[in-house]
Amino acid sequence: MGGDFVLLESSNGAVIRQEIDYLIESFNDDGWDYVEAIFEHNEITIKLTGGVASRISDFDSMKDKIIVRMLNYERNKTELEGKVYKRIGDFVIALYVLAFADGKEMYSFKVHEDNIDAWGITEEEAIELGLSNSSSLFPPRVYDVNHLFGKPEKEAGIYMGKGKDSPNIKLGEFGEDTFTAYGTPNGAVSFFYSGVKERIAEMLDGEDYYVVFSSIGEFHVHKCFSARENSLKMVLDDLNASFPPEEMVTESIYKYSVNSGELTKVT
Repeated sequence: MGGDFVLLESSNGAVIRQEIDYLIESFNDDGWDYVEAIFEHNEITIKLTGGVASRISDFDSMKDKIIVRMLNYERNKTELEGKVYKRIGDFVIALYVLAFADGKEMYSFKVHEDNIDAWGITEEEAIELGLSNSSSLFPPRVYDVNHLFGKPEKEAGIYMGKGKDSPNIKLGEFGEDTFTAYGTPNGAVSFFYSGVKERIAEMLDGEDYYVVFSSIGEFHVHKCFSARENSLKMVLDDLNASFPPEEMVTESIYKYSVNSGELTKVT
């Protein structure tokens, strides 16, 4: 049954997908009691998520819960049918409603095109709102490689503040720093927060740079003169092969142009 999954769905349409592989691993490690605990947890979660889903047509109830996430297009195109998203190269910025987040877990569900009609706004406006909310709820941060060995503080790594809250951070030329968003496993989308692309360019002395979306959780940047596209592609391929498929954003390397303000696929 490897690769299969089971769905837990509420009467309000909220869905949790549970991977069979994970259930098998849980059973092998801890027995049926742990598997039952997983389903009990999912049942509580689906009720909470369903409560939010039942109010999906009420824009006033949803407007502060609208967020965005990045997904690989090919791996998710069936689930994206009828949903709201913006495609960029081989990935998308998809619109979600946040059901709840408690610091350890985050549950959200995709927004359907019909929901946008009920809200009375355009898809572009909804995505901009999602980016704005995501930036406030899950602020952008940058950490050096040492953050991998311990949980960083929320106040650390600020690079989008003003005045004393925006230290003169200078990034290394070889991409040893990690950009993410505090409090979410979906930090790669923080690249598209308002002003982030331009601020990173400032931090890299105003030069064009490559962007490596290494997973849904983070991205890295490299000055164009200090890195080769093929070398970055090999690193990305290794990362994609090492992590679960659902964490993959892209199979390509992207380049940000300071002059045009555009992000383009280069490999």
